[in-house]
Amino acid sequence: MQRPDQTLIDLRPLVPTEIEKASEIEQFQNEVLRPILKFQHDLFVAESRSNQILNRCFQKETIEGKRTEIKHVFSKNAHVKYLMIGMVTGLMTTEEFQKYQLHKSEYDKRLSNMLIERIMDGRR
Repeated sequence: MQRPDQTLIDLRPLVPTEIEKASEIEQFQNEVLRPILKFQHDLFVAESRSNQILNRCFQKETIEGKRTEIKHVFSKNAHVKYLMIGMVTGLMTTEEFQKYQLHKSEYDKRLSNMLIERIMDGRR
């Protein structure tokens, strides 16, 4: 029988990245966050379509206008931001979550930026 942590890791798609010169934070981003984001991509897009606040962002005419509105939502609406971040942290192992907690504010900034790009890419 496989351990639950290993099952979580096995679900993640491979995301090729350059690890050679990466800092600890970049390494965690590349090895943990990016694969989880890729795995959950369709869910993030579905949430952005069903979430009234995020859906309104896509009424802007330009791509930059949409991106600016989504950034504004992520900076002003903690519920939306942390709902999506929770979709990522919920697929971390206990050990990964402990590492995440050590640099939570830095990872949350990175996650917000990556989530905004995923939502934008998924809604084009």
